[in-house]
This record gives sequence, structure tokens and C-alpha cells, in this order.
Amino acid sequence: KKVGECLGMWWRHDFETLLCPYLPPTVKKPKECTKLFLVRLPESRKFIVPENLKLLAVPLSQVHENHKTYGTVISGVPQLLSKYSINIIDI
Repeated sequence: KKVGECLGMWWRHDFETLLCPYLPPTVKKPKECTKLFLVRLPESRKFIVPENLKLLAVPLSQVHENHKTYGTVISGVPQLLSKYSINIIDI
């Protein structure tokens, strides 16, 4: 696997529950920073998911701006990926 560039960062300041895509200038010590990186995996890679969890394949069009279902970070992924050229290969 190859860890690529950082796609985005979200900040949680004070004790707010929502993540913001920016750090307000008045905040000196944020509570949390969440970073999302592009990771390229080989085609033969398998995902191993614990039995008590599920891995869902969801179309990016369904994720886009669907904050209520997927949250701020996940629903923003399609916008972050829009700066990349993605080639889809039919196998």
C-alpha cells in the first residue's frame, strides 16, 4: 500500500460535537484534528472486517452531501476526490 497526500482535515474545537473543515482563528488549542489520506491498494488486497461490523460499498453519488446519514467527513469525500482523475476499469 502507498499512503498518498492528505485529502482533507477537519477540526473539533472546544467541546463541540461537529467537525469543521477549518480551524477558527480564535481557537488556540483544538480538541481534535481528523485527517483523511488517499491510500492506493493493490488489486489483490482484501478487506478484513470484524464480525460485529459491516463494510458497505456505497456509490459516491449517494454519499455526496448526505450529512444526516454519513456525517460531515464521509459526505465530503466525493468533493475531495473531485480534484483527481479516476479511471474505472471494467473487469
